Amino acid sequence: MTAQLAELARAALTLSPEAKLSLAEQLMAVAVAETSPEHEAAWQTGVQRRREEVLSGRVQLVPGNEVERSLDRLLG
Repeated sequence: MTAQLAELARAALTLSPEAKLSLAEQLMAVAVAETSPEHEAAWQTGVQRRREEVLSGRVQLVPGNEVERSLDRLLG
C-alpha cells in the first residue's frame, strides 16, 4: 500500500457510517464502469466460490467492527 493510499484509508475510517457507505458506493460504481467482461466473469466466479465457502462453513465471516479495529491497528 502506498503512503497516499494508507492516508486515504485512515481518513476514510474517520467518516460517519453514512459517509463511508457513500464513498464505497462511489468507488464501486467507478470500479464496475472500468471492469472488462473478462474481469467481471472472474469476479463472478470468485463471488460464487466465496459464497459456497461461507455457506458450507469452510470459512467464517468477520464482523465489520473487528475488521475496522484490525485496520486501525495496521494503519496506526
